[in-house]
Amino acid sequence: MLDHVQLAAPPASEDATRAFYAGLLHMKEVEKPVGVRATGGVWFTSHAAALHVGIEQNFQPAKKAHPGLTFPDLDGVAERLRKAGHLVTFDDRLAPRRRLFTEDPFKNRIECIESQLTPITPDKLKADSHVRLLAPASSLARVDEKIINDAIELLETLGLRVSISQHARATNPFGSSDPACRIDDLHSAFADSSVDAILCVRGGFSSNELLAGLDYDLIRTHPKILCGFSDITALSNAIFTKTGLVTYSGPMLRALSSRDAYTLDYFKKMLFGVEPVSVRPSVNWHDSMDGRTITSLNDGHLILSSGQARGRILGGNLCTLNLLQGTPFFPDLRQAVLFLEDDYEVHPATFARDFASLLAQPGADEICGIVFGRFQLTTKMTEEHLRYLVSLYPQLKTIPVIANADFGHTEPLFTFPIGGIAELDHDQITLNAK
Repeated sequence: MLDHVQLAAPPASEDATRAFYAGLLHMKEVEKPVGVRATGGVWFTSHAAALHVGIEQNFQPAKKAHPGLTFPDLDGVAERLRKAGHLVTFDDRLAPRRRLFTEDPFKNRIECIESQLTPITPDKLKADSHVRLLAPASSLARVDEKIINDAIELLETLGLRVSISQHARATNPFGSSDPACRIDDLHSAFADSSVDAILCVRGGFSSNELLAGLDYDLIRTHPKILCGFSDITALSNAIFTKTGLVTYSGPMLRALSSRDAYTLDYFKKMLFGVEPVSVRPSVNWHDSMDGRTITSLNDGHLILSSGQARGRILGGNLCTLNLLQGTPFFPDLRQAVLFLEDDYEVHPATFARDFASLLAQPGADEICGIVFGRFQLTTKMTEEHLRYLVSLYPQLKTIPVIANADFGHTEPLFTFPIGGIAELDHDQITLNAK
């Protein structure tokens, strides 16, 4: 992330500077940042830079200055520039990110980069598609054989062919296989043209160990479905951030083996279907802990803040998503609809702490909606806790916030696309992988 970009402008050009950078590029004018020595001119911010346009008596335009300003809507920037009479040239050599070049009113050459990659939606499943079972987090050896067999049998009844990755059952002292083995399994699955989808077998603790070693160019050029949740959140959001590949938060072996009709319905709609999916609440929900399953009537979606929004889906397991903070794998939160859940290990105070950390990240003030997954009973999270949590953040009062949605560590659960589009309308949720 850039901290300080310097350009120059001729005397008495402040109004023209504001018209271009604030008016056309929609950057925000700010006071001079603390600790910066430069004086005079106008200061602006974007998600990735503080831009200082200084006033110089002996001004010379910067023909080779490429500030690399980033924008979530590059097409909108291009349209505004063209309408104002500025020449715009697109350059795709930075693929998979798009960028354009233009000049400001003072002939400074400006580079504008799309902050979010052009999304890549993998082909959907069909009869005879090949699914590879893979263990990016905990080992398949930690899954009961009956669950494995029941899940494979279910996938086969859907017309799918199933294989298991080479190192899926390997185990190290932390309950996973070594990172190099898991990376090799992922690379092999993406590179294998016969594999149509990768289904993660279970969650765990260590998917983030793989991120620095992945070949993101390989993944981007061999797009295919990747599905899982919980600890897989790190992998899904990192892959979308680095490649633009839409992945899926959805059931793994245990949830599939239960053959719940609601879970299977949304699994099939999202991974086989091509139409937008409207999410309805389940009739009942189940929480399994310590060998016991408690079934409760579902009260439906809970509106914490009413409104409408359309944005790109990010998130999953909150504490796992937060592991990406400060790394190159953390996603751009601007114009995002966050889907957030956590498991039995959290309680209201720790979830609030993790949520505060997420909302302190760059771009969080521009999220356009939030959907909270259902909490397990042991968390003791209540509607009162959630309403109080939302009340702490004024920006959340102006966007839709929905809770008690069917995803997370209870069942059933719907499948949703990370990097896809969510439309929120009061208590209604519509999903689209494109």
